[in-house]
Amino acid sequence: MKKIKVFLGAYINQTNAQNLNCLSLAKYLDKSKFELYALEINHGNLGRFSIAGVTTFNCKYPVKFTQWLGFFWGIQKSDVAYLPRGNNYRIQRSLVKLFNRKCFKTVENVIDQEALTTALSVLGTVPRAKENYSFTTKTFSITSFMRRYNHEQHGINSEDLILPPVIDTALFRKVSFVRKSIRRIVFLGNDMKRKRVNDFVALSELHPSIEFLIIGKDSGFLENILNSNSYNNLTYLGMLTHSGLLEKLKECDLHILTSKSEGFPKGIIECAAAGVPSLVFNDYGAEEWIQSWENGVVCETLEDMDLAIKKLKESPNLMSHCSKGAIELSEQYAVKKVVGLYEKVIEDLHAS
Repeated sequence: MKKIKVFLGAYINQTNAQNLNCLSLAKYLDKSKFELYALEINHGNLGRFSIAGVTTFNCKYPVKFTQWLGFFWGIQKSDVAYLPRGNNYRIQRSLVKLFNRKCFKTVENVIDQEALTTALSVLGTVPRAKENYSFTTKTFSITSFMRRYNHEQHGINSEDLILPPVIDTALFRKVSFVRKSIRRIVFLGNDMKRKRVNDFVALSELHPSIEFLIIGKDSGFLENILNSNSYNNLTYLGMLTHSGLLEKLKECDLHILTSKSEGFPKGIIECAAAGVPSLVFNDYGAEEWIQSWENGVVCETLEDMDLAIKKLKESPNLMSHCSKGAIELSEQYAVKKVVGLYEKVIEDLHAS
């Protein structure tokens, strides 16, 4: 049987939600059915990959130019293109029209005011932001809450099928065990300001006996906070490789995401697979996958997060229960299960 040629339109060697989703697809899509093409970036923080059955185009300096060559190369070669990135949607739209290719994308954000501000800084106007989701053959949302909210607030239509991100749960299960106490709490994220890392820092001051770790890329927002005071129980580790992240997660007991504007935070499921439950805010529909005190805690306020830390610290049995529940939560997003959804979408598009 002839293989379906699939272009994964993201940089699979650079840490970013869309890029990592395509990396997982590159690793786990059935190579007996699909011939895969993907992009890499010359200075990607994950290094260069060699994945059997995957051909890559290396976007060298200047990336603003070579990325167009990369998308031309990938879309031209493909039967079906997955195009999750929105910052260059106009060239993507032109190329799929030029080569008459089937394509799909995932909406990855609840487009609240904060997300809309970010989108407008890249795309310029609201109509352009909406165009980013309308040129593909099929558009999918990654959560039900997101699908409803974006349709009601912005008229963005997506398919009934929810297509969650592909998360390499098997990788994180390698360091999985049931947590029974809280010694270290971790924050994962790159956009420190939007993810409100200042709230995480504030929590660290309320719990001096617990070590707080921050992992991710800082553009100066966190640096300014750390330079303004002395924090004895707070450590910033910067960006880590996958292996480095796994080593640190082995030492952590709880994950806190202080952001109030998200889509489906991959870090929650990655931590869950390692047995690390999460505390999150309720602004973006997290109740869809987290049941409070079963596999994590959904909070309304920062004070709620403070109280949740105290409650889990004082109750080893509850902490153990949430840790076991987190592992069970991650199994709902097992990589083979989710990749199977993408394979069906690709096959249906190719056949249409």
